[in-house]
Parts: sequence; C-alpha cells; structure tokens
Amino acid sequence: MKRVFRLFPPRRRTVKEKQLADSYTRSPDGHVVVRLQLSSPTALLMPFEGFPKNFGDETDDQNATVLNLNKDFIDYLFARLSELGDESLLLHINLMTDFDDQRISRGSAEIMQTAIQRYFSYLEEVRREDLQKLISDAVLLGLLGAGSLGLSVFLDARQATTDVGIGLLLLSQGVTVFGWLTLWEALANVLWHWRPLYQQMRMSQRLQSASLELTTHQPLTSALPD
Repeated sequence: MKRVFRLFPPRRRTVKEKQLADSYTRSPDGHVVVRLQLSSPTALLMPFEGFPKNFGDETDDQNATVLNLNKDFIDYLFARLSELGDESLLLHINLMTDFDDQRISRGSAEIMQTAIQRYFSYLEEVRREDLQKLISDAVLLGLLGAGSLGLSVFLDARQATTDVGIGLLLLSQGVTVFGWLTLWEALANVLWHWRPLYQQMRMSQRLQSASLELTTHQPLTSALPD
C-alpha cells in the first residue's frame, strides 16, 4: 500500500501567495530569501571537512575540490525547495564567527557559494548516474522476467502433454515465481524508485543557480539550527 500511495501521492500544495509573504521576504530582484544562521563558516561543511587555503582558485574545474556539505544544511534546503515550488532562491547566510584565515574572509561569500555550487553539481551528476543505472536495471530485470515467464509457459505446456516428475513441476513453479518477482522489481523502478532520485537531481540544479548573500553577527528570526 505504501508503494501505491507513493505512486499517486496527494498533490503537493506549495506555499500560497499570502503564506509566502508571511513566511519569506523577496529580494529586489524577485528572489525568495531563505535565511540561515551558521555558528561558523565550517558549520556549512561536514565535521571532517575544512576550507583549503587555495579553495576557489583552481583553474581546472574538472579537478576542483568538492567539499561535503553538512547533511542538516542540505535537508533544510531541500525542504525549502519542496515548499516553495518553482520560486528562485536567494540564500541569506548569517555567520556568527568569521573565517579564521584573513585572505579567505575577504572573499568569504564567493568561497561559500563556490562550495555550495560544487557540491550540488557533484550531487546532480551522482543522481543522474543513479537514474541511468536504475533504468538499465529496470530493462535488464524486465527482459529477465519476461524470459522467465516465457520459459514457465513452455514448461507448463510440456506438463500438459506429458507426464512429468515432481522435479520438473517444482522447476516450473520456481521459474514462474522468479519471473513475476523480477517483473515486479522492474515495474517498481519505473513507477517509484526513480522519483526521489529525479527530484534531488532537479533540486541540485536549482541550488547551483541560487544566489548567496552573506552577513555576520546579525540576529535572525528564522535560522537553521546548528
């Protein structure tokens, strides 16, 4: 039943105009401002990550460093995107502590935006590869299931014309069960499993293009918990 419910979910109600006006402000450019508060620049990242000295200065984009973002930060952004529908975003990040490195702090907004864009670019590529693998698995499972059911039909026809032993009967039943199971898994990939992967890929694309505004030591009424 869970899978059927996920196949026909209740229509997601995006924030209405009045709710949007009450919950969010807009920038002069018309972007919805999503406010976040971080205790320090490194709170943007996973605990084992840090900003390298030359981060953002790499000339080779293909080999550029990708830093892992904090999972709570990612979940918060995904939640806001699902709530706001197709609205464009302006991420307003308030830092309670500056960058330790003076050279980095001069371009701290660019550094943080680069970290966000690179991570979601990487996540988009990962989700695209996951989708491609899911499609290939669905095709393979579908062919395998169809072949198994075809074999089971052949075995059933043989049983109808000749007297077979218990071994062939069990084989026929096993092939039938295997065929239906693989077909069901292929159908599940086509109907359900691709949805969260596609949604995260689309969200990653949108977050790459989101603008970022950075302030320091300003209290926020709406903030991301540290």
